[in-house]
Amino acid sequence: MSIYSGKCDLYDHIAGLGGWYNRDGKPVSFNDPDVHVFYSDEYRDFLEFKKRTNGTMYQHKKVKVTEWNQDEVTKKTDHFKVIEHKEIVADKRLKEGQREKVTYTYEYFGREYNSLKELNKHGVYVTMEIHFETLLDLIPYYPYLVSMSMSDKGKEIVYLSQESFVDSERDDNYEHGFFSEFWEHYKRDLQDHYRDIVLTYFNPEGRENREIVVFDENRRGCVSKPIDSNFNVIWDFGDGPIKSHWTSPKVINAETGEIEISKEDYESYLGHTVSVYYVEAKEYPIKIS
Repeated sequence: MSIYSGKCDLYDHIAGLGGWYNRDGKPVSFNDPDVHVFYSDEYRDFLEFKKRTNGTMYQHKKVKVTEWNQDEVTKKTDHFKVIEHKEIVADKRLKEGQREKVTYTYEYFGREYNSLKELNKHGVYVTMEIHFETLLDLIPYYPYLVSMSMSDKGKEIVYLSQESFVDSERDDNYEHGFFSEFWEHYKRDLQDHYRDIVLTYFNPEGRENREIVVFDENRRGCVSKPIDSNFNVIWDFGDGPIKSHWTSPKVINAETGEIEISKEDYESYLGHTVSVYYVEAKEYPIKIS
């Protein structure tokens, strides 16, 4: 059970994806009969999980549908339809004496609803995407339960619970008169873990670089060293004023140092030759847990 929720949560789900190790940090097979305690390296687990999911997780979220958001809701679920009805009605305020009246009914999982009130009483769930780039983006979701995990065309599709198990259990206990503060123990452990991760993986000292990059006709260019994906690559304007630009460069391949400039910056703002700031990658040692 996870140390961050007491349940099999996201932290447990990614454990071991990057390989298993013995207590000395040596790689071992999970089927090795001579190894009785298995350890994993959290950072390598994260990298493998990001690779398998393309850096995206999902949640089903209940939303209140209104006439203002109903078109957007249809984009977030395949099971919801807005059905428009038009009719001509009398209206003496207009010169023509009539006007077009638009009303809506709704279909959700094959059932029709005559009003938003009726629909929202039943409830509509949309699919929300959760994007993550670094380990720090993923840590807040460690106490969330994995409600579904499946493979689709080589990609792992992971759905998380609507909220952290720690929060949901706390609220449920409160409703039943059990006002324990034990949930704070899990919160503190997670905060302590943030600190450890930052100190281990997010210190750029001695690895910061500034280089001039020439972008080709495909808007691609390379820095001279591999890029640490824990840090953003940004434009380097030195001590001068920040120049107007559209967006930061996009990392195409961190290992080769290949980056891409946006079309807007390439053609209108920064040109073909620009200085960039990045942090050089390093090989992080095995940190078993």
